[in-house]
Amino acid sequence: MKKKKIIIVGNGFASLFFIQYFLCSPLFPFFTGSLRKLISKYDITLIGNGKFIYFPAIPEMIIRKKSRESVTIDIRPFLKRRNIRFIDDVVTDIQEGGRTVITRKGQYSNDALFLGIGPAFLEEDIPGTHEYTYSPCAGPDEMEAFVQKFETLDSGVIYLGFKINKKDGFVAGRAGQMYESATLLDFALKKKGIREKFDIHFFSSNTSPGDTGLITDSLKARNIILDYGYEPAEFVAGGMKDADGTFRKADLVLFSPGIVAPELARKSCLPVSPGGHIDVDKYGQVKGLNNVFAAGDCANHENPPEWVPHQAHMAQFRAQAAAKNLRALFSGKPASHTYRHELSCILNMENDAIWLSASADNKRTVFDLFPRHSRKLVGVKNAFEKLYLFYLRYL
Repeated sequence: MKKKKIIIVGNGFASLFFIQYFLCSPLFPFFTGSLRKLISKYDITLIGNGKFIYFPAIPEMIIRKKSRESVTIDIRPFLKRRNIRFIDDVVTDIQEGGRTVITRKGQYSNDALFLGIGPAFLEEDIPGTHEYTYSPCAGPDEMEAFVQKFETLDSGVIYLGFKINKKDGFVAGRAGQMYESATLLDFALKKKGIREKFDIHFFSSNTSPGDTGLITDSLKARNIILDYGYEPAEFVAGGMKDADGTFRKADLVLFSPGIVAPELARKSCLPVSPGGHIDVDKYGQVKGLNNVFAAGDCANHENPPEWVPHQAHMAQFRAQAAAKNLRALFSGKPASHTYRHELSCILNMENDAIWLSASADNKRTVFDLFPRHSRKLVGVKNAFEKLYLFYLRYL
């Protein structure tokens, strides 16, 4: 029987979760690759850079508990154990309704396509973002550059903020990492005994001056100045400018712009939502295309709650639905598996932590076993990270 050709683009959370749910987990990983060659019904190829970045841990680079090396994993052995061909390349176009994938070095046909191509950031929304700000969302190299500059300061003003793209009705941005970074900066400065020599500001046009809650209380308790509702007109050398020309001094700015799908989506045959994401339905299928699925930062939601994100934990749920639906389609059945809308994350403040949780169906999650506000949650978050990275490295 001719094997079905599946192409996966990208090697982030969404793609790896898709692989996990589409293929059975190996019981004996040291020879599973050879075994799969004999029994697999699929010819799977992944196109990417081979480096998986564990983005949730990047803010901890501020307190030097994480490094570029500790958050980066060579994913090629993981793929080899699953008999997945790896191609180190960049996809430049998708044609013929998803059946042909064009890269810098060649082109590839498929019977099914999964897209986990990550985000592009709306840096052009605020002029000077690229030139004068850093972002944990840009990866460990940029965060390392931020930390190195931070460690040269013995006093100053630091601004942290985020912006969310809400045109598709959900949270297309990285607010959580910015809140975490703000509290970890406070912790790092207190540990050095120079916190009183710094002003830390937190800003976002997606917040309101009257906002309250555990996160806001935690920022206030750390004497972080809340510029809620604020957005600079422009980032410039040495700080930022307001719309009226007022200059605000900043020795460092850590900022996360809103998120859309990469340019590939807009240049190819893929449909794009009003907010700039790959347009998918509730089954994870790219609308109007057969056997094409997308999940993670690049894809929108169909009729989402306004609080739901699209990365990490939600990427897992969405990739799981996509894997189940592709199996169904290969068996001649219609796609029928939807996914749960859920927010579940732990904000690590090092000397404290908050668990944030919400779900569209109001069902309990495994995190209900833990307190919502406790230093113990730092250990829980670290344990989940270690388990997942162990799985990628060895299973």
